[in-house]
Amino acid sequence: MKYMRFVVVFLLLLPLPALTAPSYTLTGKAVRIVDGDTFDLLVDKTTYRIRLAGIDAPEKGQDFGNASKQLLGTLCKDELLTVVVTDTDRNKRKIAEVYTSKKVWINKEMIAKGMAWHFVKYSANKELAAAEQQARKNKVGLWNASNAVAPWEWRKKRRG
Repeated sequence: MKYMRFVVVFLLLLPLPALTAPSYTLTGKAVRIVDGDTFDLLVDKTTYRIRLAGIDAPEKGQDFGNASKQLLGTLCKDELLTVVVTDTDRNKRKIAEVYTSKKVWINKEMIAKGMAWHFVKYSANKELAAAEQQARKNKVGLWNASNAVAPWEWRKKRRG
């Protein structure tokens, strides 16, 4: 019985890697920009739907929706992208940190240029939070508008 308790305690103290999704890297080109936080990545002959981690960009039909999509397209254009996948969402999109060949972190750049919010519901990243605070302070992009509505609020209103 003592031995059994020891085994149980030992197993409880082991790290649980299965509880956190392992990250992996994809390298490819953006072939379609869906909106300001989602694009299709072509790797060899396979296309993956990528959702930028930690950000939420204005939706289609929402103020700054087109501008946000255009900025993401500009940042990805002609770039060999390094995509660090950290999770998969319920829509089977790969949640990822995305970097250009020049090491520009696209997730952060979208926020710094005032074209996305830090999505604090899913991210506690201090760099993204600081980028949003700076963009707000400098009234960059959507922060120049007096009535900027967060995408999650806009979606909620549309669902009724």
